[in-house]
Amino acid sequence: MNKWIAALFAVLVSTLALAQPPASVKIAIVAYTQGGKPVFGGIAGRVIEDGWLETQLRERGVKLQWIALPHAGAGPQINEGFSNNTLDFAVRGDLPSVIAGAGGVPGKLIVPGGSGNNIYLVVPAGSSANSIEDLKGKRLALHRGRPWEFAFSNFLASKGLKLDDFKIANLNPQVGAAAVSAGKVDAAVLLSEAYALEDKGVGKIIWSTKQGSEDWRLISDLWGTDAFVQQHPDITQLLATAWVKAAWWISQTQNQDAYYQLSSRAGTAESVLRRDDQDDPVAWQERWAPKSDAQLKAHYQALTAYALANHLIRDHYDISPSLATGFTRQALIDLQLTDYWPALRGQVSTQP
Repeated sequence: MNKWIAALFAVLVSTLALAQPPASVKIAIVAYTQGGKPVFGGIAGRVIEDGWLETQLRERGVKLQWIALPHAGAGPQINEGFSNNTLDFAVRGDLPSVIAGAGGVPGKLIVPGGSGNNIYLVVPAGSSANSIEDLKGKRLALHRGRPWEFAFSNFLASKGLKLDDFKIANLNPQVGAAAVSAGKVDAAVLLSEAYALEDKGVGKIIWSTKQGSEDWRLISDLWGTDAFVQQHPDITQLLATAWVKAAWWISQTQNQDAYYQLSSRAGTAESVLRRDDQDDPVAWQERWAPKSDAQLKAHYQALTAYALANHLIRDHYDISPSLATGFTRQALIDLQLTDYWPALRGQVSTQP
């Protein structure tokens, strides 16, 4: 009887612990700092500006904390935070997520990203190179292990090339941009800062993912720690709903100008943001649609095969056990958006 009472007491204590809201929700995301303070753009910026999530959490006695991460060391910081539960959620790129998952870092994918961001191949303004073939054997800046590596490697494969055909300098986009503008490298794989180099007259874009497959783009998803998602599914649902709500707001064409103004506060000129989206083959609304489970599984399977082939991971990684997209499905239902993005109808998992 005493053992039975002790077991019942343990269950009650565990239940009460799960019922107690956390003191705070810590969300990590790559961000720029201005005047010593982080500034967030994109979906995170809209969630902050909207204020709904912060209000919902405050009513439950929970503090919302945004943690700004530098571009260069974001991946290792997220992995450490997820492993020791000093972070609750993070926006993480797809290839780093495969590397983390294969390495045993726990986590659940809560809200899939949209179609992703473009990447660019930039050469110095005075370069005679006009194609990737012109750069074979030359020095090329590419930050290894980051989401854009997979996209760029797919582009190379489409041309019958591989990374070994170039002298790779493992530099993050910011350092790579400086290197290409100074002529220290023959080319660099960059993000939207490529347009800033053109504006300064020190760089020339010779290719971008706008000219390639939609699967070649830079993809980031919202992840949560196993412990937080299991212990606080109600709070996790609030975050997922806020995230989907922000994506829906941004995806409306009448909000594009406001979106650019919001995101430009994070350090990228509005003119650069607009050109990054100009002539994009993916329609504006569809760009912000969360990926379906089928799309996620296919994408991460391809990523895993790439990571294995390039010795970025040692063991196979299966994304399926980490999918917690039921939170996304519930958000679409709660926000009455089940018919808003046609590609998602009946395709998002109904189980967290």
